[in-house]
Amino acid sequence: MAVFADLKRDKKFNSILFLRCSAVSLALGAAWILLSDAETICSGIQSGMSICVEVVIPSLFPFMVFTTFLTLSGLADIISRTVSPVTRYLFRLPRQAGAAVLMSFIGGFPVGGRMTAKLIQNKSVSPEDGQRMLCFCINAGPSFILTAVGVQMFGNQFIGIMMLCAHILASCTVGLLSSFGKPVPPKKPNSRVSVKIPFIQALIQAVIDSANGMMILCSFIILFSGVTAWLEPIVMRFGENARLSLGILEVTKGCLQSSAFPGLVGELTAVFLLSFSGLSVIAQVLAGFTAEGLSIQPVKVILWRIVNGICAVGWYFAIRAFLGKFFLKAEPVFLRISQQRPSLASRPMTLPLTFCLIAVCAITILTAENSFSSSAK
Repeated sequence: MAVFADLKRDKKFNSILFLRCSAVSLALGAAWILLSDAETICSGIQSGMSICVEVVIPSLFPFMVFTTFLTLSGLADIISRTVSPVTRYLFRLPRQAGAAVLMSFIGGFPVGGRMTAKLIQNKSVSPEDGQRMLCFCINAGPSFILTAVGVQMFGNQFIGIMMLCAHILASCTVGLLSSFGKPVPPKKPNSRVSVKIPFIQALIQAVIDSANGMMILCSFIILFSGVTAWLEPIVMRFGENARLSLGILEVTKGCLQSSAFPGLVGELTAVFLLSFSGLSVIAQVLAGFTAEGLSIQPVKVILWRIVNGICAVGWYFAIRAFLGKFFLKAEPVFLRISQQRPSLASRPMTLPLTFCLIAVCAITILTAENSFSSSAK
């Protein structure tokens, strides 16, 4: 018995020693890379900082404050009640998840993940349901797909429309697949729902939480931009097409590189990357859960994101085969808007996104007004 105990102790010691040596080796390797190719990495970091300042913060920070305020103040319950039939019967999720599902299709990549984390923290949904929500609630915003990808990258408005339709249909498909075999949740709210806090306090807390979340989000964008800049010369040795693999790291640059490939190949690659969302976005969402003290299964999230990307490719191929022959040859409405494409740093707040936000605000205000009137009586 003593021999077996010694062997077990030696095995545990060897595994710890291996992990520590691996960590030291990785740290030394990263330090050597930073020192040997600092100019390339600094260029990538500057590019990431430019994206954060000119695109990410202006477009996402207001949505993050708005959605966090909805969750903390309890107004999200009003929106959830409106869309509860879809949430309960289609995706087999509790009624309280409705606002997070709806806003994930409007607000952009991190919004759905942040609202899901808040719902789990407030015990409005279970960790299991929250894990399932991450399968289809990490979505690109309509403005990014229509304006940045469709018009600015591919120079074709209708391509952006088809990509948005495929993106939404793929997320709904994954939501249905993840809900297969699950029972319909009860109609009455979960008894674990937390008490709502006053509006002013909710707004202050929403700004603080969103600022912290934006700092984490921008940090990952800057980090992955530096890594992508360092990897690009290495990947280019395997050919021009190998650049597309870098889109797995960061979705914006991946879509931009996909637009350089003419025809269906570039379009399908961009559609897959939009629904997969990139390791940078996945890391941002997981970091948000870690910051809230919540645990999540990253491998499961990545696998479902891959399924989401495959579904999006299938939907886009079907939509393009059916509608592309009618609209992609149209002149001059849908073909390239101009020879000089706008900069990616242009403001991404477009008309469809504005209408969606106004509609959500109108539903919230009108329903809240009715609720307050009833309570006053």
